[in-house]
Amino acid sequence: MKKILFSTAGNVAYLTGLHGMVNLGGALAAASAATQDGAEPTSPVEQGISGEVALWGDGNDFPQQVIAQAEKSTIIPSVLDWKTRAVYGGGVVYGRVTGYDKDGNEQFERERLPEVEAFFRRSNIKRYAFESLQNLFWFIQSYPEIILSLNRQKITSLTTQDTAFCRYSVVKAGMATPAWTHISANWPNAKPGDAFTTSVPVLDPYYEPVEALRADTRGFKYIYPLALPSPGKALYQLASWNSIRRSGWLEVAQAIPEFKAALFKNQMSIKYLIETHEGYWKWKYPDWDTKPTEVRKQIISDELADFEATMSGTAGTGKSILSLTITDPRTGEQISAFKVTAIDDKIKSGLHIEDSQEASSHIYTALAVDPTLMGISPGKGMGAGSGSDKRVAFNNFISTHRFYQDLVLEPLYLVRDYNGWPADLEFRFLNPLVQTLDASAPVKTTVGNADPAKDE
Repeated sequence: MKKILFSTAGNVAYLTGLHGMVNLGGALAAASAATQDGAEPTSPVEQGISGEVALWGDGNDFPQQVIAQAEKSTIIPSVLDWKTRAVYGGGVVYGRVTGYDKDGNEQFERERLPEVEAFFRRSNIKRYAFESLQNLFWFIQSYPEIILSLNRQKITSLTTQDTAFCRYSVVKAGMATPAWTHISANWPNAKPGDAFTTSVPVLDPYYEPVEALRADTRGFKYIYPLALPSPGKALYQLASWNSIRRSGWLEVAQAIPEFKAALFKNQMSIKYLIETHEGYWKWKYPDWDTKPTEVRKQIISDELADFEATMSGTAGTGKSILSLTITDPRTGEQISAFKVTAIDDKIKSGLHIEDSQEASSHIYTALAVDPTLMGISPGKGMGAGSGSDKRVAFNNFISTHRFYQDLVLEPLYLVRDYNGWPADLEFRFLNPLVQTLDASAPVKTTVGNADPAKDE
């Protein structure tokens, strides 16, 4: 028997046998008025934006600028990568919540369903989850893409696009979301419709996406956008760590290695200033004034070679240096034959280390990561933190990033409901939590919302 699917609003029906959409107008309005929404959620729209593409930054290359600047930092890329790996943990699993323990934590029972397993394999759900988290940590936006079967009965796969390659179409007044996401690796020079740009329709994640997808006939693939909200941003959101780019501290951190590299390259490698008195040579060689210039040069060269052999290398370590004093035949005063002055080495003195440490501290704060989790921090205070510090910091970090996980899992619930999987099927990340050394296992794996504070 062929199915007829109705939208929640009751104004659209889908005939599965004919693969056709039917506009019902108000035919079901009277019967379903009690259960219909009185209005759609409000979606703010910025005024004065024109063209086909909603620009991300004045030059439409904001993500590219962020990446280029972050790549010069020794901290930002590695910390964002660490955050991605830490929140990904043991990956995505599915099952049912069978109850709750006395502390309110879920009792989660994992399952294996053939249809779900096939979908996970086809979608390579591990890659989807990791790449989605990476997008969120870099730009707090991600662009999952769902693919429908030819008969539109099933979602067959789920993937995600690189956020830096995605731009929205301009949102018009009265639209809840942009109609399209334009995907290209060539921004800011890409244009919708060119050979290297693909335009994919967008679903509204806030308002009945399952019914909207059933009623939408714009194609067989759709973008289900994810984003963490940032204050005052109507379309493209702004990651909180971007404050470090505008504060000036990132420039300070980058200027220090550039300055030191130039100093290493251009400074003269002189450790000592050696002065000899003219009277020394006349005292030691009574016929000095009558010796040919070449002979005097050779004598000086030999003497300095002997002096250098005494002063340099490990063989000279601990040796005594004869401080020769002679009488100036002209004045009768005592003079030193050799005077050795050590030249101050600004590089060895740790020039700008305090500045580097302060800049690094600001960067870690902006990235919201305890430096103990990344090992030794730059600067003179090079402590890596105790094991207890790392354990508490790591468990707190995991427990405060549940919403990132929930966002990445959100499209899977769309797939569940669209494909007709069990309605109580739940998706979770496996979260590794570090235990104390006297615990039965150094690392405990929890599912979803277990409270790490209970294990302290």
